[in-house]
Amino acid sequence: MANNHKTPEELAREKIDLFLTNSGWDIVGRNEYNELLNACAIKEGLLKGNREADYLLFVGGKAIAVLEAKKAENKLNTEVAEQVQNYSKIVPDWYKMWQNPLPFVFMSNGQTLLFRDMRAEEIEYKELKKMLSPKELVKMLDIKEPYASLPALPKGLRECQINAVANLELSFKKNKNKALICLATGAGKTFTACTIVYRLLTYTPIRKVLFLVDRNNLGAQAQGEFKNYSLTENNTKFDTIYQVSRLKNIDEAKSSNVVISTIQRLFATLTGQSLESINDDEESFDGAQSEVISLENSTKTLAPDFFDFDYNR
Repeated sequence: MANNHKTPEELAREKIDLFLTNSGWDIVGRNEYNELLNACAIKEGLLKGNREADYLLFVGGKAIAVLEAKKAENKLNTEVAEQVQNYSKIVPDWYKMWQNPLPFVFMSNGQTLLFRDMRAEEIEYKELKKMLSPKELVKMLDIKEPYASLPALPKGLRECQINAVANLELSFKKNKNKALICLATGAGKTFTACTIVYRLLTYTPIRKVLFLVDRNNLGAQAQGEFKNYSLTENNTKFDTIYQVSRLKNIDEAKSSNVVISTIQRLFATLTGQSLESINDDEESFDGAQSEVISLENSTKTLAPDFFDFDYNR
């Protein structure tokens, strides 16, 4: 009954919005766009000549595609194709673009979704069963920026977690190699960390993460959180996609994507000590500072670049 009050254009837009959000795109108004957004579709994006694109698609802060929306009864014909192709050529200079004209165009009436790569010589539109994801477009354009493939943040995060992840990713895009996340007790710090690690492993070149804790029970807690984490693309469990292990031996660490370790155990590994003798439940370890000084001369079993990313709990 509610649909009776909606226009054909609004009904088509609802379906197109689902195409986009289900494939990792945020949908925002043109006045809502900001640098925290990774992959987004700007509604009614301004073009040259006082024209508007139904959706302008951005990844990594730069425009990459345009999507023209029509109501269901409209055919996606040559006239519509010419319209959207023209739109790809008149994006204003105030937008950053991966290529100018934009390399990709889409058109949809909410039932059919068509796509064309404007770089191809043949004039051919392909019908898609689902919207292409940010990661897919980045791969097609061979973009080398490491964080360009990051999609919109998933549903199911608290506002404080969204702010934490978005700002952390923004700091990495700005080439800052250190960041501090402050979350209140009970805000879901470990769940936030799982979200960060999953996104880094899935959408960036990062392949090995160190998750550092100061007590053994926190390591066990983190391992359980990673095992049960399912806020993934296909809602599958994290540990069915990536290998998670505790730091017990170097061979297992080499084959793992996420290595969880106490500070004491990591220090022992770096200084060539026996891991079996380490008390992971100690909150600190005496004499560590004096031993750190001699670390340069120790026999290291982990290379300095063994981990791509360190997370200190």
